Amino acid sequence: MIKQAIIPLAGLGTRLLPLTSVFAKELLPINGKPGIEYILDECI
Repeated sequence: MIKQAIIPLAGLGTRLLPLTSVFAKELLPINGKPGIEYILDECI
């Protein structure tokens, strides 16, 4: 079980413009779920 994790979430996401002008790239949906949720699910 993972007790601590560092999740690097940085950068401007300019390659994903214009989507990232509204949402942070971590919150963009991938198959109906925010991208960060996949990372957090793996940590739990």
